[in-house]
Amino acid sequence: MALFELTLRSNALNTNTSVWVCYPEMAGHEQKMGKPYQYQPGVTFQTLWLLHGGGGDASNWPRYTSIERYANEHKLMVICPSAYNSFYADMVHGDAYYTWISEELPQILTWMLPISPKRQDNFVAGLSMGGYGALKLAVNHPERFSHAGSFSGAVDMPAIIRRNHMRDGVITDPHFVFAFGSLDQLDHTDGDVLWKAQQQAEAGTQLPNFYVSCGTEDFTWDFNVRLREAFQAMGIDLTWDERPGSHTWSYWDAAVQRFIDWLPLKNAPVFEEGK
Repeated sequence: MALFELTLRSNALNTNTSVWVCYPEMAGHEQKMGKPYQYQPGVTFQTLWLLHGGGGDASNWPRYTSIERYANEHKLMVICPSAYNSFYADMVHGDAYYTWISEELPQILTWMLPISPKRQDNFVAGLSMGGYGALKLAVNHPERFSHAGSFSGAVDMPAIIRRNHMRDGVITDPHFVFAFGSLDQLDHTDGDVLWKAQQQAEAGTQLPNFYVSCGTEDFTWDFNVRLREAFQAMGIDLTWDERPGSHTWSYWDAAVQRFIDWLPLKNAPVFEEGK
């Protein structure tokens, strides 16, 4: 498995930023077994776009979990971008991280790397803030992703702000102010995952299949239960993973492994027809 860091120039951010990539390599024993040589024109890979949590960066998943090993076992490319404390938003007082990750980064990387362009071969997931970002991407761009996952996700951002970060109708945490401005600028917008999912469901849009995992001792637990109930009421396909655990890397390392096992993976490079 190749693990490398890219430093890329983003027009949306007007600066350089980092992306970590887990790239499936061909082991010597695979060639001896007669498997097709994967380094040839037209070969692409199923790809997981994997998002970090608040206070993190692109290196978190490769550093704190065994994602490289899980990806290698399944011939899965994994893309880990940096979004810092942006909440995967085009920030009101900051940079356009949502535009970077939803539009510009996929355009650049599908040109640079052998990423399958097919919806059925692309997946998105994340932890905590990244769980929110993954669901936001999934409900706003269902044409790109067939499956989406959230682990201990901050899945209902308006409800989280109302309960934990407001006083007298004003957001008190500056990170939320920088990202969203005010609650009125988030409620019933594309950044409101439950509202956007409802709009898509009512329009008959084909949404991804969802996998939501949260530990029963996690402080995001009740928000995740609310999302599960809301999605089920909308008729959205959701797999619920409930087990003991809290907001820790040991939980997320196990959760992402279960998520990958749940995905419809080919466990092989995607060869062109007839190859």
